[in-house]
Amino acid sequence: MAESGIESPAAPEWLLKLESRREQIKAKLSHESGNGAPCNVCGSSCPGLDLHFWRKICRNCKCRKEQHDCIDDDVSGWAQFEILGAIRSKPAYIRISELTTDKPVQLAWVPPNVTPELASDYMRTLGQQNIPIVGSEAAEKRKQQLEYQVPAHDLDTNLCHNLTPYEAGQLSDYVEKIKTHCVGQGTVVRVGGDTAGLVQYGTVVQQPAQSSGATAPASSGPADTANGTKRPDYMESPVLSDKMKYKLNLMGIGSSEMVAQAMLYDPATVLSGVDQSVPEAIVKFHQEYQANPKFRAEMDHFVDRLKFPTAHQAAYSEPVPYGERGATIVPSGSNDSGFGSIPVSPSHAQLLGPMEALALGGGGEQRGMPPAQQAVRDAVAMTAHHCTGCTQPIAVGEVAVKVDRASSSDRSIWHPQCFKCNRCGELLADLVYFYHGGAVYCGRDLAAMLKIPRCAACDELIFTKEYTAAEGATFHVRHFCCYHCDGPLAGQQYVMDERSAQPLCLPCYKGHYAQTCATCQRCIGPTEQGVGWDKIHWHKECFLCSGKHCQKSLIGGRFCVKANRPYCSAQCTKDI
Repeated sequence: MAESGIESPAAPEWLLKLESRREQIKAKLSHESGNGAPCNVCGSSCPGLDLHFWRKICRNCKCRKEQHDCIDDDVSGWAQFEILGAIRSKPAYIRISELTTDKPVQLAWVPPNVTPELASDYMRTLGQQNIPIVGSEAAEKRKQQLEYQVPAHDLDTNLCHNLTPYEAGQLSDYVEKIKTHCVGQGTVVRVGGDTAGLVQYGTVVQQPAQSSGATAPASSGPADTANGTKRPDYMESPVLSDKMKYKLNLMGIGSSEMVAQAMLYDPATVLSGVDQSVPEAIVKFHQEYQANPKFRAEMDHFVDRLKFPTAHQAAYSEPVPYGERGATIVPSGSNDSGFGSIPVSPSHAQLLGPMEALALGGGGEQRGMPPAQQAVRDAVAMTAHHCTGCTQPIAVGEVAVKVDRASSSDRSIWHPQCFKCNRCGELLADLVYFYHGGAVYCGRDLAAMLKIPRCAACDELIFTKEYTAAEGATFHVRHFCCYHCDGPLAGQQYVMDERSAQPLCLPCYKGHYAQTCATCQRCIGPTEQGVGWDKIHWHKECFLCSGKHCQKSLIGGRFCVKANRPYCSAQCTKDI
């Protein structure tokens, strides 16, 4: 400062960026963000989003903001990621084998720090209905789920309505605690490893065999690329078309030798499913081999050109010491489609070679599998991971989601389709989870598990000792207001609206929500008994036969309706 003669150090760039965004949020109130956006639920019946200044719902249709087609921007879409320290992955183009097109599709979200191949396999395991292709229902649901599961107003006092200093302090303490103890972002991995059952991250690169008593086989593939990664050797083959190379890669076939090994299996046994030990890559290979004549012709021609032993020769060949080869984890170096993989696994991870990692040769010794290979497969089977969600095993080579918050490695890995909130059962959007009591939750349900009440009117957490409880819901005292006119209801009679589960003052109920009796044309009050049929309503005392000479009560009896009037019988419909 000029007065003291001491120059203050410049603030770091990240802090300036964060403070700038906070100022933008203050200047651009949340009820202005997305103003006029069409409603995805109500369609044309909603003229556009007009956000209530503290309820976080549209004034026009009463739907939540995330149910409207609001465009993401740097102001409204940053809180969940920058506050929690999660990675916000950007859209990317990838190919997915389950889709009807061989062309890359644009996804609204992909897991961060994975190769395109791993992202493709992850999306495939989620199921086609959950792949967030830009413009699809799945992409819209993913966006809605993220905002609903991790509410931004649960993380930043600037996004809350009229907090007292005490409430703001309590919310800030809550956010710091969950950042320290609960929150995380799942890591998409491919399961692999040695007999310790390690998990594989990124791309495996074959290294020269270390000196030992056995001699490692020479690699038949091309030399390593400049960035240290190694493509499957069949990618350089002029015999295979690009399409078949791509299919093999998606199946998990990692080398020409694997193709030859796959051809040694009995197709009838593989496709019957009798032998559950047959790797998934082999099953996929034979399914395509049987269903696709072009694939079958190219594979036959390709294997004929390879210098690998035939099925008869393999039965009597010497065991090959695959176990002598090691592998380490490196960045994939793949930047196509917007990907850039960062290695997140421990640097000491030792993995099996490609044959062992996929447990190829599932026929056992009776099919000519070398004893060493049989031993490796048995060891992998004994150390299989089990999904924390469904408790079923996760085979070597399959895609999984790993969490770092788990206190035990036995409860740290999930099938992608099982990585759901333990309370609401929904897939965890963008893999953002909150770990508590050995299970994963969304942010909304974590607060419920911690017994923190949530205001049913403003959707914010309640950090005061005084609050209102009504009809099984909780409210800030200041927010226990009429759902229609916002008038305070403390000490007043009110009616709960069945559709919104929100309280209404009596004048608003009678004027805007009450049903009108078809007989007397008066509204049916909240304390009056009524009868409804389809869209027609009556007071209990007005629910009488409309026959001119009948007029008996129809309560508890049979009736028919003609011209919106009730009758006790067909005879009375003629007596008008």
